[in-house]
Amino acid sequence: MMTLPDITTEADVALFVARFYERIRQDPDLGPIFNTVAQVDWPTHLPNIERFWSTMLLNTGTYTGNPMPVHFNLARKTPIRPAHFDQWLALFRQTLTEHFAGERTNEALLRAQGIATVMQGRLAGMDLLVEN
Repeated sequence: MMTLPDITTEADVALFVARFYERIRQDPDLGPIFNTVAQVDWPTHLPNIERFWSTMLLNTGTYTGNPMPVHFNLARKTPIRPAHFDQWLALFRQTLTEHFAGERTNEALLRAQGIATVMQGRLAGMDLLVEN
């Protein structure tokens, strides 16, 4: 059985982000939110997401910005439900654990869970999280 590597480089982060967002774009529930409602410009957005995760996991300090306002604006355009966060986390976990294993991989999973929890809480606090 082959041992998977841990996330150690920006190339590792880029690989994960690319594979993860391929799944997001194809997902029947999440894809339309990202592709149609948000109309994400993927060639511009993916490097920004790479910088975010590189800063989170590798302490590169390459990400600047605040992702919350973009997500608030998106939630004003389309219903965002707890099930969307559950699916996002499931795809995140599935993609990550197919490619990586180790301390930073576990940290990525914990951070993703924390991000989902915080984002849901903030959306609920602004009455933008739809419960059903």
